[in-house]
Amino acid sequence: MKNRILARRHASRLGILTMLAACGAVLLSSCDSKKILAVTDPDVAKPANLDNLAALPALRAGAIGAFGISYDGVASDEEQVHLSGSLSDELINTETFPTRIEFDQRAQTIGNTSLVGTFLDLNRARGLSQRAIAGVQKFAKVAADSVGFPEVLALGGLTYVLFAENYCGAVPVSVANDDGTFTYGAPLTVNQQLDSAISKFNQALAVGTPLTATFKQLAQIGKGRALLDKGDYANAALAVAGVSTTFQYNYLHSQTTTGQNNGTWSLTANVARYGVAGLKGGNGLPYQTDGNTKTAGFDPRVANTVRAANSGHGFDNGVPGGELQFVQQKYPLRASPITIADGVEARLIEAEAALQTDPVAALGILNGLRSNAALLTLRGYPAGSLAPLTLQATAAAQVDQLFKERAYWLFLTSHRLGDMRRLIRQYLRAPETIFPTGAYFKGGTYGTDVNSPVPQREQNNPSYTAASCKQNEA
Repeated sequence: MKNRILARRHASRLGILTMLAACGAVLLSSCDSKKILAVTDPDVAKPANLDNLAALPALRAGAIGAFGISYDGVASDEEQVHLSGSLSDELINTETFPTRIEFDQRAQTIGNTSLVGTFLDLNRARGLSQRAIAGVQKFAKVAADSVGFPEVLALGGLTYVLFAENYCGAVPVSVANDDGTFTYGAPLTVNQQLDSAISKFNQALAVGTPLTATFKQLAQIGKGRALLDKGDYANAALAVAGVSTTFQYNYLHSQTTTGQNNGTWSLTANVARYGVAGLKGGNGLPYQTDGNTKTAGFDPRVANTVRAANSGHGFDNGVPGGELQFVQQKYPLRASPITIADGVEARLIEAEAALQTDPVAALGILNGLRSNAALLTLRGYPAGSLAPLTLQATAAAQVDQLFKERAYWLFLTSHRLGDMRRLIRQYLRAPETIFPTGAYFKGGTYGTDVNSPVPQREQNNPSYTAASCKQNEA
């Protein structure tokens, strides 16, 4: 009996070994090293995967997210809010990175590596908004499928506005194709960029049933802003007619991931790279003193306070002159939202249009904002914190007053650089009476830039020449 059991076990083992040998022979005979290396990676979403109706919400979310990052995120060294603030008189450098010092000093080189990510992020936002637009145009059959259509149109329009306001008048608009190639575009002038923006806003306003009140007002303000940049004051005012003074279109930052953080909070309060400027280069506005929260009657629109850590100094430890870092209080948290367009901007556009013919009416609009209780509450400002303005005696002083109101209401929202350029282009001010000039506090002198250049790598575009980008032309 025992021998039979052993015989069965031996036979069983032989059978198993025979089967394994046969399987091994089959495997070896079919083994192909090329097939082994041909691995399918399911984690890579190809453009074709988004070419359907079900992808429309993802396309819209991608366009919104990309715009938020390019506007006020932390993906690059700087984004549009920081670029505008650095080149203008809003922010002053409180760290040591030479590429960012170039922004602050108005002396950018096209090889500046910090320029690259900033420029690419805005182009990415433009490209993703266009992909979302194309997706809706191709697949949406009913209003429910295209509810976000006017939003991505308006955001696409705003990318062109930001190119027009913050960059030289020769920005190429290229297209990334699904196969990885590019269709290179020729450089657009400031007016061509603004016309492209206005076209997007008009498309948004003409959508019809899916056009909600929020997206309508967003497109109205964007159109008014573009027309104001063109010097078409009357039509700019018409564009924003009916926008509620308390309307806000905000981008909601989050503390969940670094990429979702408020980039202005990050560069100022968190890592101390920039501080609020005061009389920057002799011509800048007194943001520091007017907004210092330690001073009675400070202006809450530009609230700031000396940094609590590092003896009040920024990342540069106060070198070379022991300067303090004044930290903006508009975005006190990593999750602080940022306003991209609001009713205040609509009223400011109307005020500037009125100023061309009726300074008293313009002043009335400005004082209406300062006394609007609902608006002050919405912004978290104390009642009565903004005293009424008085009519200035000269036309030049009236323009100064209006642009200061714009600077304070729209502080750190990527408007100031565009406004300073408009003072040159539309009000015929000399650049060196507007922009920071003279000795630069970290050595050398301020340069002559009034805009940011297109990065050097764009010279790979056969339709673009660097000579067409004039950094000293408004």
